[in-house]
Amino acid sequence: MIFATFTGVDHHKRCVTFRAGLLINESKESFSWLFTRFLEAMGGRYPVCIITDEDLGIEGGLKKVFKDKVHHRYCMWHILKKFPEKVEPVICRETEFLKEINSCVWGEDVESAEFEERWTAIVEAHGLTDNEWLQEKYGIRQFWIPAYFRDLFLGGLMRTTSRYTTRAQSKLIAQSKYWFPDLATPLDLEKHAAETYTPRIFEEFKVEIKAACFTCAIGDKEKDKNHAILYIDVKDRERNKDYKLGYKTAEVKLVCNCKKFERHGILCRHILCVLKDYGFEKIPSKYLLNRRSKLATCQPIFNSGGELLADCRSVDAQKNKLTELWS
Repeated sequence: MIFATFTGVDHHKRCVTFRAGLLINESKESFSWLFTRFLEAMGGRYPVCIITDEDLGIEGGLKKVFKDKVHHRYCMWHILKKFPEKVEPVICRETEFLKEINSCVWGEDVESAEFEERWTAIVEAHGLTDNEWLQEKYGIRQFWIPAYFRDLFLGGLMRTTSRYTTRAQSKLIAQSKYWFPDLATPLDLEKHAAETYTPRIFEEFKVEIKAACFTCAIGDKEKDKNHAILYIDVKDRERNKDYKLGYKTAEVKLVCNCKKFERHGILCRHILCVLKDYGFEKIPSKYLLNRRSKLATCQPIFNSGGELLADCRSVDAQKNKLTELWS
């Protein structure tokens, strides 16, 4: 029988299997049964997004059970591994086609218009404009190219292959409790992140805070006509690109067009550059996602009635709650 798993990523960036099922075949009916049982097992709560390979049975089951309540995306790895087979072998073997297409496809910082321009240029340069398989994949680009879902939180999960659950979570939680890293900067912002994030998440943050200090610089600033939003240009010398931020000072709300926070739940170097410039000593609480913190598993997410606990979204709220319990 077919063994089907539902696998996600925890606050240590390790794989966690939520549920699994056995299927007699890969038909729409089998997957409809699987997704229905999954929803029941998860208390009727829908996932934000589900990533699968291309399969008519899976897609049919998803549409029947999840309808339009779940973002469905295709595994990039499953598609990209077919390129050498579907595109002329000589081109893949003797040119830079695969390298160029990978750079174009995997660029998380690439926006949709830029992707389309680059894809078209690569395909035309290698004489592949008549390749039907490439035309088909381009036609469904919104399902597998990151440029089309830059606002969708995936936590870095872009593939379904090579995802194996580990039993090491309890060990990692214990290690995180007493762990404190070497810091790359003297900033209190970095110290705050080290106190809050798991080691794996902090390593990603550390890359961004170093870049904020050493490769990014504040450029022009301009207020909107109502003086509610401050638009800030940040020059990123490492990427040789300028980024635009919107900063609502009254709400301490910052949005960057690189969309890193929206995708990964970690502030980007450009926002950190602004926070540093404005003298912030702590990361604003709205940008400290509980799911990225050491305390992610310290409290139940739902109460006995199945309702989402408000405190589970706030790292600071969890710290206060634990302090009350300890005292």
